[in-house]
Amino acid sequence: MFGRSQDDRPPLQRALDAAATLKPGTWESVEALAQLAVACQGSPDAARIYRTAAEAAAQLKAGTFESVRALVWLHRAAEGLRPADTPRG
Repeated sequence: MFGRSQDDRPPLQRALDAAATLKPGTWESVEALAQLAVACQGSPDAARIYRTAAEAAAQLKAGTFESVRALVWLHRAAEGLRPADTPRG
């Protein structure tokens, strides 16, 4: 599908592999990692991926459309990964 050779792995596995090659320290990487954490909900990888996204977001300059969008995705990931018996807010 992407690239020259056929990759028959499931899309989520390919996304996990691609996440390892994201340029660190960008809002794009924060957004992609937050979305990936949501996609991995219920797996051992979800919390680790979320932490990586949150750590990257903490180091970035805010104040752009891209930063707001990425932070909203980070919030969605946090809400999605929170245990059901934990109060939202």
